[in-house]
Amino acid sequence: MENNNSQGLTLTDLVFSLYCYRMGRENVINSKILKNIKVKGKNIEHRIDVYVEFVQMNNLERTIIKTIDSKNVKAKDVWQFDNLLKDLDFFPKGILYFNNKIDEDALKIAKKRNIQVIHFDVIEETIRNVSQTLDLILPDRNVIGDPFWVLMKVKNRTKDNTGDYFGLEDSIPLFTSKKLADALCKRNPDFAVFGLSQHHLSILISFVENGFLPELGIVCPSKQTSSTIDYNGVMYKIGCKNLKEIYMK
Repeated sequence: MENNNSQGLTLTDLVFSLYCYRMGRENVINSKILKNIKVKGKNIEHRIDVYVEFVQMNNLERTIIKTIDSKNVKAKDVWQFDNLLKDLDFFPKGILYFNNKIDEDALKIAKKRNIQVIHFDVIEETIRNVSQTLDLILPDRNVIGDPFWVLMKVKNRTKDNTGDYFGLEDSIPLFTSKKLADALCKRNPDFAVFGLSQHHLSILISFVENGFLPELGIVCPSKQTSSTIDYNGVMYKIGCKNLKEIYMK
């Protein structure tokens, strides 16, 4: 079975990179991430694989991470890690990462000593992080438009957002009315209506400014021809500068 070393990276390297990525993505306050450091304990000096600290709710949170690379985790490994944690002058959270197997006795001891045990899989972590990044970038159908709504292509089976915006007249239409967006959506069953938050509007404008997406246009309702709301709107092209000045809070 292929392990992390076949890619030239140790498990410590991968876990360190993972936490650096997460801290950067989540804009954690006063974060510090260190790798392969030595820390003086009450009795002896300890080598720590990964050290993480950050401020949460005005509290300094500290985590000590031990990695066991390409071998089975045994009870003695957990006991050694527990003794390390107890010898420190502070009280950190302990996490043990491994990429092979772990004995039942080791799991029982970890649970008893409140040490979190995590199996690290490169592919799973990559998929998870890409998914979380997309969640930050893509509009959410549960969000109320602030102030716009957009149509986005969805997967047939899961109805998940694919990231593809609906285009109209070589532009991406921004709807001021959800009812109007719903009416157009009925004509295009492969799409769904999503609310644009201020955060997502800012990202969308950034993509347009950098040439990744076409121009934007605001669709306003025009006179309806019947009592039933149908798609009867007028789209006005608008530049990114005006969008930011008028609609960004």
